[in-house]
Amino acid sequence: MIIFLILLLILVFLSSKPLFKKEFYNDYSSLEQTRNINGIFIMLVLLSHTCAKLPLSGPLDEMYNSLRVFLGQFIVVPFLFYSGYGIMESLTRKENYIKQFPKKRFLTLFIQFSIITLLYIIFHLCLKSEYSPIHIGLSFIGLTSIGNGGWYMFATFAFYLFVIVCFNLFKKSKLLATVCVSVCLVALTVIEIIFEFPTYFYNTQLFFAVGMFYSLFKKTFDKFFMKNNVVWGISLAASVLGFTLFKTMVSKTVLAYPVWCGFGMLMILFITMKIKIQSKSLMWCGKNIFYIFTLQGIPQILLSKLTVRNEIICVAVIISTFLLVVLAEYCFNRIEMFKRNGGKRIERHNEELRHRPL
Repeated sequence: MIIFLILLLILVFLSSKPLFKKEFYNDYSSLEQTRNINGIFIMLVLLSHTCAKLPLSGPLDEMYNSLRVFLGQFIVVPFLFYSGYGIMESLTRKENYIKQFPKKRFLTLFIQFSIITLLYIIFHLCLKSEYSPIHIGLSFIGLTSIGNGGWYMFATFAFYLFVIVCFNLFKKSKLLATVCVSVCLVALTVIEIIFEFPTYFYNTQLFFAVGMFYSLFKKTFDKFFMKNNVVWGISLAASVLGFTLFKTMVSKTVLAYPVWCGFGMLMILFITMKIKIQSKSLMWCGKNIFYIFTLQGIPQILLSKLTVRNEIICVAVIISTFLLVVLAEYCFNRIEMFKRNGGKRIERHNEELRHRPL
């Protein structure tokens, strides 16, 4: 399975544009770059989840599995971090964004996820899978999983809800609102620990808030770390060292895991200051994280039952997932267009009625 990882690295290398001079990429956290970074990590997620359902054997598989175990939950950290960063950027730059957020972000995401979950229910009925009604019901909010994303969607829904509440509560201070979101995420983490949720529910979700703080203090962050190549180089080396060493401590305390992931996220930020990734395929993957994350389970569950080489199954899963994503994107876009056009037709009809002579 290491072959797929090598192919991904080759794609990243061929689409990279490094800066060797004193300059830095000021747009290293732009939408294009964050989508490229997320595209890399969603491919790692797709590969990791596929391999988790396959019997790995041989030295190459063991090599990949060692890396997979080392990275663990870190492969989702960029999604959480850049999601928080992107929402804060929108809150800062777009007028009335928080008023539109419940409908345009929260409700839209919930409806799309519910439709995908219904698709999974039909899929499992065809397979005659054994899930209790409670398990299926809770899967609509991500508290349980039937292959549809589970904890990641639950964390996203919780984060969106906290943003809505806190930014309406502290309308005049984005800093206080972000602190409020952070407190809510910490409280959620404590509750999940008390009720003995699996660790993957809570060991990375704080990075939603970290991304928001990064947006608030990005100018100060950039001014310090992009001062010159020496400061940047030392910072990068420290992040790599921290990411390597703290991995040995993650099993000793709950706090060690987010600290370890924090070093990893800093490493990504420092690298992208000097290396720009320009890949249309990775951008597409980064744009469609939600669809890939939630739809990958269908081909993984189905194709993992085949008795063929793992490499063939992996290729089939990737192709099938991408086809499902294209189909889902098309369908949801058509629904959105229908809603908009339908709404405009109703408005035009109401306008005609108002101006119709008696």
